[in-house]
Amino acid sequence: MKRLCILILLVLLFGVVQAQSPQTYMVSDFAEDELESVLDLCERGGVEQVLHKSPFSSYGHYEWDPSFASKGDRSVARMVQKAQEAGVRLGLLIHEDAISLNDSYFAPRYFKQLRKTGPVQFYTNITAEQRDLVIYHTEELDQPSTLNLILVGKEMLSYGTMEPAGDMLFLHRCSRGIHGTKNVEHEKREEAYKIWDSPERYCAPEGALLDSVRNRLVQRIVAAGSPFTMLNGGYGQDLVNTSQRVQLVERWSHHDGSQPLMLGWIPVRVSDKRQASSTLEDLEWVLSKAAAFNAGFGLVIDRIALKRYGQLDKVMALVKAWNAVRDAGVLTEYQKEDLSDPYADWHLEPNGKEGYLLFPVHQSRGYRCIFQEEGPHRETWQWKSDETSVVELRIEVKGKGEIRQPMFVTATDTLAFPYTVKAGEFLLCDFDGVARVTDADYHTLQEFTMAKMLTLPEGESSVIFSCDVKSDKKLPEVSVRFFTREEPTLLRMNR
Repeated sequence: MKRLCILILLVLLFGVVQAQSPQTYMVSDFAEDELESVLDLCERGGVEQVLHKSPFSSYGHYEWDPSFASKGDRSVARMVQKAQEAGVRLGLLIHEDAISLNDSYFAPRYFKQLRKTGPVQFYTNITAEQRDLVIYHTEELDQPSTLNLILVGKEMLSYGTMEPAGDMLFLHRCSRGIHGTKNVEHEKREEAYKIWDSPERYCAPEGALLDSVRNRLVQRIVAAGSPFTMLNGGYGQDLVNTSQRVQLVERWSHHDGSQPLMLGWIPVRVSDKRQASSTLEDLEWVLSKAAAFNAGFGLVIDRIALKRYGQLDKVMALVKAWNAVRDAGVLTEYQKEDLSDPYADWHLEPNGKEGYLLFPVHQSRGYRCIFQEEGPHRETWQWKSDETSVVELRIEVKGKGEIRQPMFVTATDTLAFPYTVKAGEFLLCDFDGVARVTDADYHTLQEFTMAKMLTLPEGESSVIFSCDVKSDKKLPEVSVRFFTREEPTLLRMNR
């Protein structure tokens, strides 16, 4: 038993060390037949670790998700070996000491060995059919809960809502005799406890059941070829949120340095009804901060993004470039200070064998066009630039309908696009003069190399935008954003 505990401790400690590593790792929920695609992405991004974030269908016995491991331990061991041959370490995100409700450990015979809070005391005797219960107030029930489980005697029940009233708590819409137990009468002094739960809707074992769960986990990891493990310790943070940039940088700046800094998880999202796809600009903002703070991070690309996100090649190229600069130690302290500015955006480009070009980037606010009728439309916007610069453009069309022949005019240039851009699509024109119409997830629908670029002069100037608006019903809405660059700094990699 002592050797087993030591082995368990080593497995769990190894997971914590990996979670605090400054290295970059990829996080995904890929299926077994998608491993090669994941390894290919790792190669393109120079990423040496990939973490599967949901390998198990149940916790307690730690049964493999069949979409990830169709033949159980053998499948995982084979994937560990295949990843190793590609120079990548395959790991697993582990919820330690967890029991999910679909696991065979979550059964009446083990309920007494689940972690409890409380005790809970009922205000009155309760009948077998009673659905609204009253208990004495206890601080343990003030804590947020996801499962709302109470074990009274041998009966498991759950409550829907909780209503405080003085020294009492009313538990409404209770489900009685659940999870294989029977609803019976109870005396008000009968032993009762709140069952501890996690935000992920797990319970936790204690006593002999805890030993069994840990033993099961160790056996599972060893039988699966000993992939590295990472404990679920709050690393699933959503970092790409522009409104939180200042708070994030302030938090990272106060890192005490006793452990390597991990920024968290950077999600590569695809579009849905709630959110737009991740932009390269937002992703590169975080990558620049990782270089500034010499920090690691997890790049989250789930199964949907693996199939639908149209800029994965560009994402992995940026990851490779920024990690190369971070790991080579070529940034001066002044450059790190500039990069850590929460309001600053940067872009990194390879420059042959010499190293990388570091560009300060400025982006405008989003200019909106809300159309009142079909036909020709014209808008005039004001822009202020610190120096003369060519412009990268992003045009997004929302709602219904389409725009045709979008055009920009400045004091020195006219740039017309021979395109129709429909609602739900983007028109992107990069600094190299390549214009693309893409879908909402940046898959290219049309591509054209422009004969010239749009230039914005130094100081204040006007930009005229025009297009032809078409729609059968509701008119579209257009958002335009400009990006300019300052002269780059060469970061030499061989010094």
